[in-house]
Formats: sequence, structure tokens, C-alpha cells
Amino acid sequence: MAGISADIGGAIRVVLRPDGGRIGAVEIASTRPAGAARLFVGKPVGDMTASIGRVFSLCGKAQTVAALRASEAALGLPPAPGVEALREALRLAEMMTQTAMRLGLHWTRALDLPIRADLVRAALAAEAALARFAGEGWALPGAGVAARPEFGTPYAMFAGDPLVADLQGALAARGLEDFGTGMGLSARLAASAETLAGLPGQIADALAKVTPTEARIPPRSSGDGAATVETARGPLTHRVRVDDGIVTDCETDAPTEANFAPGGPVVTGLTGQALDPVAAELHVFAIDPCVACSVEVQDA
Repeated sequence: MAGISADIGGAIRVVLRPDGGRIGAVEIASTRPAGAARLFVGKPVGDMTASIGRVFSLCGKAQTVAALRASEAALGLPPAPGVEALREALRLAEMMTQTAMRLGLHWTRALDLPIRADLVRAALAAEAALARFAGEGWALPGAGVAARPEFGTPYAMFAGDPLVADLQGALAARGLEDFGTGMGLSARLAASAETLAGLPGQIADALAKVTPTEARIPPRSSGDGAATVETARGPLTHRVRVDDGIVTDCETDAPTEANFAPGGPVVTGLTGQALDPVAAELHVFAIDPCVACSVEVQDA
């Protein structure tokens, strides 16, 4: 779509203000634009759903699925099980990639372990294979599915891999298992490990439900719709108003804003903790594994 192509995901800086040997305060500086979804106002609804995953490339598949479900609700299109199953598989494959990247690249780097680019490449390849099967048309309201994909077992190498055990061992060696108010780093890592272990089966279950489905014509051209989907960083909500096929209002509630809010889990989990930049970085990675973020200690 002309004029709507750049990624506007933005980035976040987390600044730690020392108080003795502890984190006395946390400041958040964000370049994430507020109300950015309104750039789709005045565009055909199909253009919006087809491009939103590229414009908001952070959780781009989830962004597309949420936009599709909200738009189809506005247009009076009930969910088509065979199509919804493919969308679900795409969303879950994206979560698998994001989790593998955070643990295999960022956690390993922070803890001075060998990076696991092999796991990341496997997750990226599986996600790309699903995207190729889905094709460009999957992101349009009422799109159909021609056939069930042949996916194989691209995540087999994750089963029994020592990555999580190595990360847990490194946390223990540094005494960081309980860092963070509420859930400590060890508990957050265990939750990510459970996600990593469970997603391949969930993706396979979703793909087993993909059935050939004819494309559908919306019964109306105007209406309001909303949808919420889960991402690796929390729930993402889209709300849309369509009039005569044109988007007249579009809003998103991304989990990152709640994660980094003044009373959110990033700030509250860091405040009062030992001043350890590595532990602070891991805390941020564990809560929001998607957004581009830097952690800095303010000079005394």
C-alpha cells in the first residue's frame, strides 16, 4: 500500500538510577509512537490487514491476525475454522521464533554462554515455511485456504536441547535466580522454557485443523470490530471501525506499553533490587521478549 511501508515499532531505553548498591529508581524513555494505528484511517480495510504486519513488524503475524479478526467482525464474517487454524499456526510459529531468539541469542549473550544460532535458524526457517504456504492472500478479510500444509517436524531439534539447563546453571552461578520483585529470573526462565517446549505441539495441533476453505464475501461493508490475541509479550488488542469498506477508526493496545508503564512489571520488578545491569537486562528480556530495548546505569 502506497505510503504505508515503514516499520514504526520504535525502541525503549531503561535507565537505572543507583541508590547505594541498589536500583533506587527506574526511568523509561520510549520512541514508540502513540496512536500510530491511525495512519490506516482512510484506507481500504483489505489494505490495512495486508500491510499492518509489515508496518508493525514487532509481532507482525499476531498484529495481522488481530487486525483480520477485528475487521471480519466489523464486516459480519464469522470465523472460518479451517482459516482460523492456519492463522493460529502462523501466530504460534512467530511466538516460537521470538522465544528462541531471546533465549538463544540474548540470554546466552548476557550470561556469557555460546549463542545458539542453530535453534534460532530452525525456528526462523519453520516460520518462513508456514508463511510461504500461506502466501500473500492470507492477510485479507474472508481469505480461504487451498490445502493443508505439509509441515513435518521442524522443531524436533528443540526436544531435549540443553539450552535451558545451561541458562539455569549460569543464573545459579551468578546468584541471580531470585532477582526481580515477584517472579525471579529462574521462575521466568522456567516459564519461557515451558512455552518453548509446548509450542511445537500447539502448532502441530493447529495445522491438523487446517482444511480447504473457500474465500468468503463479507455480508456487509460497515461495522465495528475488536479482537485480542496472545503474543510472546502479552495480549494484543485491535479495534477497528469500517464504513463502506474504508477504515474510519483503528486503535491498538500493545502489551509493551503496559509492561513498561510506571507501575508495570519492568519498573516494579527492578526497583530496590541489587544494581546488576546483567540481571536487569535479563529481567527486561523475560517480561518483553520482543521490543528493541537497552538497559543503562545512570552515572553517579
